[in-house]
Amino acid sequence: MSRPFYEHTQTGWLLRLSFVFGAVLCTAVGAATPPPPSPLPIEAFMAIALLMLVLGWFWASLTVRVEEAGVRVRFGLGWPRRTLPVADLANVEITRTSWLSGWGMHLTRRGWLYNVSGCDAVIVGLKSGKAVLIGSDEPRRLKAAIERAMAAAVRTPAHAS
Repeated sequence: MSRPFYEHTQTGWLLRLSFVFGAVLCTAVGAATPPPPSPLPIEAFMAIALLMLVLGWFWASLTVRVEEAGVRVRFGLGWPRRTLPVADLANVEITRTSWLSGWGMHLTRRGWLYNVSGCDAVIVGLKSGKAVLIGSDEPRRLKAAIERAMAAAVRTPAHAS
C-alpha cells in the first residue's frame, strides 16, 4: 500500500457534547418517571443513555484518507464509510454547508454529506453528475490532496499496473 496523499481525523466535540447532553436528559427523565407500572422502566432509559454515549463517542469523528485509489471517508470505528474511486471523480472545490444541513451522514440538496463539525467542506463532483460533500476543518489541504490523486490517476492510467 502506498503512502496516502492525505489522512486526517476530525473530532466533532460539539456533536459529542450533544450526545452526552441527550444521555443526561434521558437519565433524568428515567429517574423522574413514576415507579411501575410506568410505560418504560428506568433500565430502558439507562440503556438508551448508554447507547447515546457510545454512538456519540464513535460517530463524532470523521477520518478522510486520500490515496491513489480514491477518497475514503469513515466515521468513528469505520462505519458508516464510503469510498470514492479516483476514476469516478470529475472535480473538487471548497464550499460551505448551511447550519441547516447539519452533521452526520445524510442526503442534502447538493448530494451526500459526511460531516461531524462546522460548515467548511469540499464538494467532490462525480462523473455521474452526482456530488459528495465532505466536511473538513482543513478544506484547502483536503482539496489539494484530492487534486493530487486525480492528477496521479491521469499520469498513471488504470491499464498500466
